[in-house]
Amino acid sequence: MSSKNIGAISIVAGTAIGAGMLGLPMVIGSLGFVTGCLAMLVMWALAIFSGLMLIEINLELGSGVNFNHMTREILGRPGQIIATGSVFFLAYCLLVAYMTGMGGIISNALTIDARIGSAAFAIISAIIFFIGTNALVSANKILFIIMLSAMVASFTCLGGHISLQNLNMGTPTPKGLLLALPVLFTSFGFHASIPSVVSFVGENKKSLVTILVIGSSIPGLCYVTWLMLSLGSATPAQLAGMANVDALISLISNGSTWLGRIVSVFAVLALITSFFGVSLGLFDLVAETFKRSNDNVSRAGTSALVFLPPLAASVLAPHGFIAALSHAGAALAVIAIFLPCIMVLKMRSEGKSQQFRAIGGSPAVITSFVFGLVIIAANYL
Repeated sequence: MSSKNIGAISIVAGTAIGAGMLGLPMVIGSLGFVTGCLAMLVMWALAIFSGLMLIEINLELGSGVNFNHMTREILGRPGQIIATGSVFFLAYCLLVAYMTGMGGIISNALTIDARIGSAAFAIISAIIFFIGTNALVSANKILFIIMLSAMVASFTCLGGHISLQNLNMGTPTPKGLLLALPVLFTSFGFHASIPSVVSFVGENKKSLVTILVIGSSIPGLCYVTWLMLSLGSATPAQLAGMANVDALISLISNGSTWLGRIVSVFAVLALITSFFGVSLGLFDLVAETFKRSNDNVSRAGTSALVFLPPLAASVLAPHGFIAALSHAGAALAVIAIFLPCIMVLKMRSEGKSQQFRAIGGSPAVITSFVFGLVIIAANYL
């Protein structure tokens, strides 16, 4: 495999792996390990198929065409507005989740109110973005590598504390399964990287499919391992009561101070790297949408537009980590399932999509659309 393909795989995997995995034990705990993994397998397959549809659209319109251009070209101005609005909603929901998660960890470490922790984290981040983003991008790459090392260390240490009996526990229910789907799908949210991957690799269809499958499988393997370790460290009843990251860390650490610190480092880095990545994308989107310049006054205003709305939400709902991730899953379903399904069906009906076609034909597209409806409906059960 070429170094270019390996680099593209790391883009897909790196975009998916992040804070979303921290919420998996909280929503899957009541289902049990086996049922949780099966549900994850279905969401993984759905994420791959939706990625294939985006590749189909991208190759038809031109290598590396962004999502905004895709929707405008195929669905017109209304489709573009829905797409842009969904991207905004997705980014804000994710930022709320990251702020509440960090607020809980800071609260636990410094014995302060979680809302103060969220506010401190948001203010510091806003100042960093106001100063400039070049250094941030470079630092985030280093932090991501450190995060992966911390994840391996956490997995290794937790391995000595699991109970196989806990893994066999769990009482799956239809409602519990449905509630887990939005967070599961959010954890495979690599779709924003597809245009960049196509632009980077070129129009080699076989390579693009391989990159998508391997790049999405790496997060899946990490998630299965994380679920085995976390679900094996606590009972389903204990996990069912979790509402934020700090409570999860305390639970699976089993009272061990040093283990709690190791897992906390991993959790903090996962939150920060994801937070900076999403914030950077939202910062650029706000600047582009509202045609803001790059002078100090404009950057300050853009920073406020990025950080104040999610900060307000995290202060009003300091334990809304899982709820925010679920709403993010609904927005991602619109972006990565609904709109691609509609665009693909429209292109095919017009005799296009000659470069590449996602497998399964129209039945697979319609099935994906139905799954998208289920993911969105799960937020309102």
